[in-house]
Amino acid sequence: MTNPPSSMTRRRALACLATLPMAFSAGCTGLGRSTTPSDLRMLIPNTPGGGYDVTARTASRILEKHGLTGPIEKFNVIGGGGSVALARLVREAGNSALIGMVGVGVVGVAQVAKAPWGLSDATALARLVDEPEALVVRSGSPTPSLDGFLDAWRRAPQQVVVGVGSALGGPDHLFTVELARAIDIDTEVLNVVTFDGAGDLLAAVLNGTVDVGVAGAGEYIDQVDSGSLRILAVSKPPDAQSRGATAAYDAPTLNDSGIPLEFTNWRGFVAPPGISDSARNDFVDALTHMRNTDEWQAAMPLRGWTDSFLAGDDFSDFIATEDIRVRTTLAEFGITR
Repeated sequence: MTNPPSSMTRRRALACLATLPMAFSAGCTGLGRSTTPSDLRMLIPNTPGGGYDVTARTASRILEKHGLTGPIEKFNVIGGGGSVALARLVREAGNSALIGMVGVGVVGVAQVAKAPWGLSDATALARLVDEPEALVVRSGSPTPSLDGFLDAWRRAPQQVVVGVGSALGGPDHLFTVELARAIDIDTEVLNVVTFDGAGDLLAAVLNGTVDVGVAGAGEYIDQVDSGSLRILAVSKPPDAQSRGATAAYDAPTLNDSGIPLEFTNWRGFVAPPGISDSARNDFVDALTHMRNTDEWQAAMPLRGWTDSFLAGDDFSDFIATEDIRVRTTLAEFGITR
């Protein structure tokens, strides 16, 4: 198991990162600049169409509509399952005109990459939602049900190709190995193919390149509703508000097949390290008001999300706990050493 970097090492790494040129996109606001919300930019990890992207753009639309911010420039930073996006955000230390969408996957991929920084180095703003995982197949798949998939997986785990919409250490990957362990499959012989987001995974599921796809239950709502995908199971029962709101939950849970495993991913927003307390409080206030709008409350059940709002210091404490939990899980599975 790899020991986490010391606090001094992390500070040195952050200081070095802050001196690097800002070559990622045009119109960058620069380090240390304090701006009004009308200059706000929103960093979205991974490809368009995935869970991070849909969540961030839904929040952005509501923030803008209700005048909680000015127009928000949204941009996707692709690579490393979110680790490239986290590096970009940390590199902009002191920039109060930037926020980024994050989730449990960003915690894990930074650890797998042995990065000298982690999500705890960012400024925690608010956790918004939880989302269960889903096992999905194309409509014409020969896999009839969850039990059929599990039987085939147990018999020949090396022959069953499982595609995950995250990098190693991301939620889809972590759920896959936890499910394998729960049904007594040796996790070292799994045939898992990683994709940089659910958007990239979708084509592989539809064309049969992978036998089963693993992604957030809300990420393929449109494809499930249209009949091009089927969900074999979700990793946690829906709450009362979400049940029946989407076809994604016309599927059994793992518990229904006697598997005592529940798993959820969370998503929220952080800002770069070193922003002022007043800037942080303004962001928290805006996100709190956004969460309480009718539009956001209506969007959650339609997307299969569960409200898990947690703001400011409480969210910061949660991230610190997640860092330890994910590090322990990755070490247990031999993903990090």
